[in-house]
Amino acid sequence: MVNNVENVDPREVQMLQQYLNEYSQQIEYYSRQFEVLEQRRIESLAAIDTLKSLDETGNDAVLLPVGGGASLRVKILDQKKVLLNIGSDVVVERENNDVITYLQDRITEMEAIEKKLSVSVEQVQKQAGEVARRIDSAYQQSQHGQTGL
Repeated sequence: MVNNVENVDPREVQMLQQYLNEYSQQIEYYSRQFEVLEQRRIESLAAIDTLKSLDETGNDAVLLPVGGGASLRVKILDQKKVLLNIGSDVVVERENNDVITYLQDRITEMEAIEKKLSVSVEQVQKQAGEVARRIDSAYQQSQHGQTGL
């Protein structure tokens, strides 16, 4: 069967290309969110390790990064109390173990969100693949129509 160029609607191809661009933007957005979550998860794991280490060693001196690769050696006044930012610039004082539990719970939440993001990315990639196949099919129809095959 011969496909004619008339069977390929350029507006449909343009619309499909717009969908493909939107899907690419969604994937990029989800990827950035995933990176932010992963960075926060890593920071939380590091904080847990530090808090556990302070509690176990009883060492009252730590290195405090101040930026640019510089750190200060500082003494901790109270190893059992930790100031914790719980959001919206609200800081509360909690026991060391309570903060560890809080951070572990946050890590669990972040991992669940990361899984949801992964599923969303897979769905969008699947949709983008479908649109790309439709665009390719339209171009092939166009080429067959032009060559008279």
